[in-house]
Amino acid sequence: MKIRLLFVGKSDDAEYARGVSRYVERTSRFVPAEVVIVRDEKPGAKPDGARIRKAEGGRLLAALNPRDFAVLCDASGRERTSEEFARELRGWLDQSPSSVAFLVGGAFGLDPALRARARAILPLSRMTLPHQLARLVLAEQVYRAVATLKGVAYSK
Repeated sequence: MKIRLLFVGKSDDAEYARGVSRYVERTSRFVPAEVVIVRDEKPGAKPDGARIRKAEGGRLLAALNPRDFAVLCDASGRERTSEEFARELRGWLDQSPSSVAFLVGGAFGLDPALRARARAILPLSRMTLPHQLARLVLAEQVYRAVATLKGVAYSK
């Protein structure tokens, strides 16, 4: 079993990137974890959000392994507490023959076509988060969930 965090575009903020790396490293103490970055689409002079989301969505789909349990990070899903997320992650890890892959879109969001491949939807907040912050929140919550499942004390 493995946890994969699939992100669109390289981080343009070193502090967020360090935070994500720190939590992925901590998570890897309990279960293999990795960050996969797919290339973001350049917006051009007149950004077309739908075109950009479609191109980036295709890259995210290509980065998924066929047997990955895909979790779409999108505000439209059912909210969970950290404890509920930990229990659900345990179930996803048990169901996945390969890995649990969390997909976080870029600055223009996620292509709606990704919903067809997703096995679950995980909102990180009902508020709109910058995609860099969404990455950090996800990485921390994944670590918190894995630590909880392993019985490690982690402050609330």
